[in-house]
Amino acid sequence: MGTYFNEWLEQEKKWMSDYRRRAVGMMTKKVLPATVIILAVLFGLMGFMGGSTEEAIMMAVSGVVVGLFITGVILLLMLPGLRSGRMEKGIRKAVKQIGMDEREKEELAREMLEAAREAGSHMDFQMTGPGSNGTPASVLVSPHYVYMRGGQPLVNLVRLADCEEIRRDEEQKTMTQSNGRRRTIYRFTLYTIGFYLKGITQTGAKGERLYGAAMGFFSRQLRDEAYELIRRRSHG
Repeated sequence: MGTYFNEWLEQEKKWMSDYRRRAVGMMTKKVLPATVIILAVLFGLMGFMGGSTEEAIMMAVSGVVVGLFITGVILLLMLPGLRSGRMEKGIRKAVKQIGMDEREKEELAREMLEAAREAGSHMDFQMTGPGSNGTPASVLVSPHYVYMRGGQPLVNLVRLADCEEIRRDEEQKTMTQSNGRRRTIYRFTLYTIGFYLKGITQTGAKGERLYGAAMGFFSRQLRDEAYELIRRRSHG
């Protein structure tokens, strides 16, 4: 494997390590205290309604324990998906799906390293929609590639030579999150950049042509900024 590709992999693994640190920090500094406080208050009120201050205190302590347990389990479930090796695996899978040879991998890596250094070739932002909780994300654009990291999927790579058309769109989405016995249903608009790929003509239920690839944003403004970045960079 060429030196540019290895250098890029190391850069992306470092980015993932920073991503992990921020995600864990958010859990321990925001989610954990909020969960513990809410459960302690709820359990304490239940104990107080039972008739004694001592019982209220004991129930509040139980709420703290339950809160610590719940957030601990969530954190343990999160950690495997935040490994730096997951980023490398995602990149290798993406370049394989596109069908890049060694020369193209080197070109991709060199252009992405340059895009990361050039202020006008990338945008960094936070995912603030359902299930994202302010985690970092980026879009990097070079003359030949568009690369988004930190979204769903974690690695989203498009080769511009494969694109027949790039279009802005939006979709109405519904997502359900479960937290113990509680279920929360989110209804939101996902703002997308759709890439129509050459040779792919799949159609949806209403006969509309489907994207070959897409990148999603919870903010129309961020989507539009990313679209303009792609348009500007891909046209020289």
